[in-house]
Amino acid sequence: MTETKPLILVRPPHGLAALNIHELVQYWELVRTFAQKEILLRYRQTALGVVWVVLQPLLTSAIASFVFGKIAGFAQGDSAFFLRAFAGQIAWTIFGLSIFKISTCLVGNSAMLSKVFFPRLTLPVASTVAAQMDTLVALAAFVLLMPFFHVVPTLAILTLPLWFGALAVMALGVGMMAAALMVSYRDVQFVLPVWLNSLMVFSPVQWPLAKMAGKLGGLGTLYLVGNPAAILIEGFRWSLMGGTLLIAPWQVAYAALMSVAVLFVGLLIFRMQERRFADVI
Repeated sequence: MTETKPLILVRPPHGLAALNIHELVQYWELVRTFAQKEILLRYRQTALGVVWVVLQPLLTSAIASFVFGKIAGFAQGDSAFFLRAFAGQIAWTIFGLSIFKISTCLVGNSAMLSKVFFPRLTLPVASTVAAQMDTLVALAAFVLLMPFFHVVPTLAILTLPLWFGALAVMALGVGMMAAALMVSYRDVQFVLPVWLNSLMVFSPVQWPLAKMAGKLGGLGTLYLVGNPAAILIEGFRWSLMGGTLLIAPWQVAYAALMSVAVLFVGLLIFRMQERRFADVI
C-alpha cells in the first residue's frame, strides 16, 4: 500500500481575504513611523513651523467671511460666521488635505517601493494619520476661539468623532484610488488639485448649508445625494457649533454608507494595481 503524500495547494486569496486588511495590525509600528516622518518633513526648515497648521485655515476663513459674509450677505444676523467658516475649513482639512497627501504617497516614495518590500497599504494609511495631526491642532485653536464668539458646546459635540471618522474614511478611499492611478498616469497629479478646489467651492466649507438651502430649493436633496461629503462637512460644523441640523437622518445614513463604499472601492483598486507599483513607478 503506497503512502499518500500530503498535498498543499498554493493559490492567491479570493474575495475579501484578498484585501488583506489584517496586515495593518501586524505592521502598525511601520504605519506610525511613516506618519511621523511625514509630519516632520512637512514643517522642516519652515520659520513658523506648526503655526501654519492654524494660520492657513484662519486666513482662508477670514477671506471667506469677507466674500461670503460681507459681500454675499451670509453673515447677516450671524455674529459667529467667521467661526462657522473656520469649522468648515477644519472639516475640509480632514477630507481634502488627506486626499492630496494620500494621492502622492506612492510616487513620493518611489525609490523605497522599487527596492524594499513592505505592505504598500501602510503608506496611504500613514498619510491619513499624518493629515489628522493638522486637524487636531486646528480643533484646539477652534476651542480657544469659542469664548470670543460666545459659542458654547452643546450635546451635538458628542457626535464629533462620528463625522470625523466618516470624513477620514471617505478621504482614505478616494486617496487610495488617486494614489494607485497616479503610479501609471501622472496626469492625476494635475487633475486632482483642480477637482479638489472645485469640490471645495461647491461644498459647504466656507458657507453654511442653511444659507443656501432656500436658494437650492428642490435641488437641495439632489445636491446632497450627488455630494455626500457635503453632508459630512455640514454635520461636522453642526457638532461644533450646535443649532439645528438641516440634514435628514436618511441623508446622514446615506453619507455614512457612501463613506464605507468609497473606502471599499478604493481598497479594491489599490490592491488590484499593487503588483504593478514597483515595475511602473
